[in-house]
Amino acid sequence: MEIVSIILIAVGLSMDSLTVSLAAASTCKNKSTFVFLRFAFTLGFIQAVCTIAGWAAGAELGKYFEQYDHWIAFSLLLIIGGKMLYEGIKHKDSEEKPEINMNNFFVVTGLGIATSIDAAVVGVSLSFVGLNIWVSSVIIMTVTFAFSYFGLFSGDFIKRKLKHLPVEIIGGLFLVGIGVKVLVEHLLQ
Repeated sequence: MEIVSIILIAVGLSMDSLTVSLAAASTCKNKSTFVFLRFAFTLGFIQAVCTIAGWAAGAELGKYFEQYDHWIAFSLLLIIGGKMLYEGIKHKDSEEKPEINMNNFFVVTGLGIATSIDAAVVGVSLSFVGLNIWVSSVIIMTVTFAFSYFGLFSGDFIKRKLKHLPVEIIGGLFLVGIGVKVLVEHLLQ
């Protein structure tokens, strides 16, 4: 898998963090650069850690599933992407405005974990395709940080102007597309 695929996976994984960041920025009263940087870094860091944890679990199991690894990676990415598509379509018209306290360590960490569960599953699939996890996790962390910070920085504007932006749907399509690409590449070898 090349660097472009890793970046596309990172973009897909970052959509949950972007959505949370948009919601946080539009409801948070204490907005400062430091708070935004800390929030975005926490989401990116937890995303990277969960990816590495999933990769470690998958690497241990990988030796038992080598002949099926492409199907496993395809299935996991299809399930995660499908879940994101479903949630994006289901909540597309929701007008709920959650209030997020970006200064509460437990709230921010909880959001980081909640938005990173998919990253652990993707980490498992990355181990099956023999990818360098350290490069992948740094890219995933960087992209998640960038998307989260962008969401925080522009949250009020985006919520007002583009309130129907289907970020979860876009993320789901990225992950499903990468899953199809993994399967096609393996079957054509």
